[in-house]
Amino acid sequence: MELSELIESVDILDYISQYTDFTEKNGEYWALSPLKDENTPSFSVRKETNSFFDFSSGIGGNVLTFIRYYDKCSMAEAVEKLKKYSGFNGKVSSRKRLAATEVAKRFAPPHNTAKKAKGTVLPDDYMERYEKRDDKLAVWEREGISRASIDKFSVYYDSFSDRLVYPIRNPDGKIVNIGGRTLDPHWKEKGLRKYTYFMSWGELKTIYGLAENRDAILQKGEIILFEGCKSVLLADTYGIHNTGAILTSHLNPNQMKLLAALGCRVVFALDKDVCIRDDHNIKRLKQFVNVQYLWDKDNLLGEKDSPVDRGQETWKKLYEGRLSWR
Repeated sequence: MELSELIESVDILDYISQYTDFTEKNGEYWALSPLKDENTPSFSVRKETNSFFDFSSGIGGNVLTFIRYYDKCSMAEAVEKLKKYSGFNGKVSSRKRLAATEVAKRFAPPHNTAKKAKGTVLPDDYMERYEKRDDKLAVWEREGISRASIDKFSVYYDSFSDRLVYPIRNPDGKIVNIGGRTLDPHWKEKGLRKYTYFMSWGELKTIYGLAENRDAILQKGEIILFEGCKSVLLADTYGIHNTGAILTSHLNPNQMKLLAALGCRVVFALDKDVCIRDDHNIKRLKQFVNVQYLWDKDNLLGEKDSPVDRGQETWKKLYEGRLSWR
């Protein structure tokens, strides 16, 4: 049996239920974390992906990942524990194919185009399991984001994790993950992450906001890239709709290819403490498209500020003073 088959043969909810009690809400299962002491449920299991995510520790993955962290054991020991639980006594293989076979497979025509894209795609109505709580959404409204922008990007509230949640879509508009921003004012003291994702996904293969803003981006012939989703919503509130977010401080190879294929001018508006000239994927990108960046030469921003954090006038000055990277 292949290791992946063994992992999929075990219901992750049944397995982790040995160590904590779950409550179901709209198809999601929540519990106190078995990996870390806590008083409010922040441990989530999703049966449709057979995966877990622990908001208190930032750990997520499949049942084998859980075993390794819960039992503090090696991969080999975790596999043996999983075999014992599943009742499988045979040999588990995680063989790698020969290089020639891999190359042939890579360039062979796909047998099924539905299998071509890797990663989880969630149902289009997935966000309906969360709430439109005006009192909770008001947190971002008080931070300058309009309700129209909140609705455009489908921001909801998740009562179990006490987070504002929003879909992250692939370039085709399909939901591939859920982002969350905690509303707990004591998140640092409790060891929670301020921003997190509900599912692990390896290397990011999308740009947040690209699906929602594609028409404006193509019409303008330019995409402005921020680090975080909140900056996209703030810019949208300012009437700037040709934006996206790379959801971190550096550009990865997948995102570089997306931008090169898009063919538009790319303006990097990352947080002040990020130097884009150190990013080798941005260096590669400028071979294909015009790359510009914002430079805060007048110190209008704080060290960790996004260029839209200090209001529209500050943004306008920074944008108008952007530089080309030749």
